[in-house]
Amino acid sequence: MKYDQLINKQFHILQRNKIKKDKERFIYNEICNRINSSIDVINLSINNCLEIGFHSKKIKNYICSKYPHVNYYVSDIALNILNNILSNHSKICFDHDEWTFKEKIFDLIISNYYLHFSNNFDLLLKNIHYSLNDDGFFIAALPGINTLPELKSSMIEADIEMYGGVYRRFMELYSIEKVNYFLKKNNFHNPVIERDTLKFYYNNFYDLLKDLRYMGNSNLYCDRKLTFEKKNYFKKVENIYCKQYSINKKLIAQIEIIYISGWKG
Repeated sequence: MKYDQLINKQFHILQRNKIKKDKERFIYNEICNRINSSIDVINLSINNCLEIGFHSKKIKNYICSKYPHVNYYVSDIALNILNNILSNHSKICFDHDEWTFKEKIFDLIISNYYLHFSNNFDLLLKNIHYSLNDDGFFIAALPGINTLPELKSSMIEADIEMYGGVYRRFMELYSIEKVNYFLKKNNFHNPVIERDTLKFYYNNFYDLLKDLRYMGNSNLYCDRKLTFEKKNYFKKVENIYCKQYSINKKLIAQIEIIYISGWKG
């Protein structure tokens, strides 16, 4: 199946290779705890497990502790992430939009804040379903459409004021309704979708930008703005942000997390 190349994969690799090991706990631990708790309450026999996109060892350590004989595979588009964080587990470096796994080989497929980097989320879910065993389980977390509304609003206002129009600066994210539609379309049984909102507080605007950069969350679109920003552009964004989204001298940043799960059959 062909799909539009919205995301520049080479730039994606470069950005993920810049992710700092000391920043891997930013929001990911909260997500890992939620995923581990969900896995803990289901009756599941696991021989082969795949984690799509790697951010933290927490899920891997939990699964390998609960299922000592599991074959645990971790995949990511960026080899440096796999080499820097992992040692004794099977590492697979590949683009998940170019799915190569065979049919019915995994009992559990997990993804922690990574599926939104796909050029075709619908097709990716289809491929995940294809590679699950008949009684296999899929669980993932991804950012929702209401992620970073403060930064989006501030940048839109700055774009209009300084450029006379709006540039595409953020990943396209999905609503709960859209995610639910894709899960049902791709034949996941008993799908469960939940939403959580995490709020973070920063001493200054550039600490927020630094965290986002360390997470590899830059503008990855092929048609992103390639020229340098006008002088004082980010100062303008900072002024808008501080004026509109400051509480007790702290800047608030909101991230919406959508948790999804479903069975193969």
